[in-house]
Amino acid sequence: MTRLNALAGIVLLATAATSFAQKQGTVDYRPVSCMRGGEMAIFQMSVKDSGTLRAYFRRVGATDWCSVDGTNRGQISSITMPKFEDGEEIEYYFAVIKGNEVVAKSPQIYRVKATASCDAPIARHMNTLPMECLPAGKNPIADSLGAGYAFQGSSIQEEPRFASPDRP
Repeated sequence: MTRLNALAGIVLLATAATSFAQKQGTVDYRPVSCMRGGEMAIFQMSVKDSGTLRAYFRRVGATDWCSVDGTNRGQISSITMPKFEDGEEIEYYFAVIKGNEVVAKSPQIYRVKATASCDAPIARHMNTLPMECLPAGKNPIADSLGAGYAFQGSSIQEEPRFASPDRP
């Protein structure tokens, strides 16, 4: 009887593990062979899950991952990457995040090199401010945003010295 219970437990555990693994979706993406140096590359993919589409990337040899959010539009989803200079090589992967949960991810970590003669899609006429993924203290845009978020503002609670008229 104990062997039967143990076998039933193993089967139940294997079924639960399989169903858990099937719940997480994938990001369908065809890797590019290069990206144009000095331009913001656009990576296009297909996503079946709803949530925030995000690319995690780093320069080859770096230890910290940076991220940028994309546009999740199902089969025509895309992410605009920051600029990389000619010769730089990056590693990247994609994830779809809903709240604190990863609901889909790319099946592998991709690698691409920025070159001057690449015809991969790039972003033209962008109204976004690209931020460099640099260590703390070396990125002026991120540092100024951090300073603004850290500011502990206060409002004056006393009555103003001169009241404004009811009707100008």
